[in-house]
Amino acid sequence: MKSARAKTPRKPIVKKGSQTNLKDPVGVYCRVRPLGFPDQECCLEVVNNTTVQLHTPEGYRLNRNGDYKETQYSFKQVFGTHTTQKELFDVVANPLVDDLIHGKNGFQI
Repeated sequence: MKSARAKTPRKPIVKKGSQTNLKDPVGVYCRVRPLGFPDQECCLEVVNNTTVQLHTPEGYRLNRNGDYKETQYSFKQVFGTHTTQKELFDVVANPLVDDLIHGKNGFQI
């Protein structure tokens, strides 16, 4: 006699363009620190409050096919060079501390 195997639960298929209210379980933040020396060249540009763009420094700009190499990365929020430690804490850590006090799970690296 064969035993009945339970089917593995699957994630529902989300069609492109459909509206979903999925919440990302992990919030990744980016803090851009000021350069150590004012004459140093920065290879990171804050595009908006959720996106940064990396580009290669002068002298290294061209890749094999002669194009500029620029890469954008998205985050839950980007903090610029003038952000204070308190502002960062209030947005990133304080909500986690409040959740922990109220018995919810939280994790921060």
